[in-house]
Amino acid sequence: MTKFKKLGVIAALSSLLLFTGCTPEEQALATGVAVGGTAVALSSYSYPRYYDQPYYYHNNRYYYGGYHQNGYYHHGGNRYSNGHYYNNGYRHYNGQRYRAVNGQHGHYSSRNNYQRSAHYKNRRR
Repeated sequence: MTKFKKLGVIAALSSLLLFTGCTPEEQALATGVAVGGTAVALSSYSYPRYYDQPYYYHNNRYYYGGYHQNGYYHHGGNRYSNGHYYNNGYRHYNGQRYRAVNGQHGHYSSRNNYQRSAHYKNRRR
C-alpha cells in the first residue's frame, strides 16, 4: 500500500470512529493521543472522569492526557505547578511522592467513592 492510501484509510477510520457512538478512549485512540498504554483525550474537567488514568489536579480541575516532568505538568502547551499529579496510586506534589488517599487533594479511586464525597454533593447543588 502506498503512503497516501494508508493515510486515506487512517483518515476514514478516524472520522468513522469520531462520528459514531464510541467511547472517549476509542475517540482518543483514533486521534492518536495515548497515556499509560490506554488512550485518553487531551482534556480537562471539573470532576474526575477517568479513574484508571494518570491525571493532574489543580484549581479544582482534572487534567488528562498531559505528562509530568521535572516537577511540572505539561498539558496542551501549558506548564502547571503547585498541583497534585496522580499515577499508580501515588500523589506527586512539590517534589515529593505520597500515597494517594481517597477524598484528599482531589483524589477518588472510583466513581462510587466520588459520588459519596462532599465534593460531588456540593457540585450537584
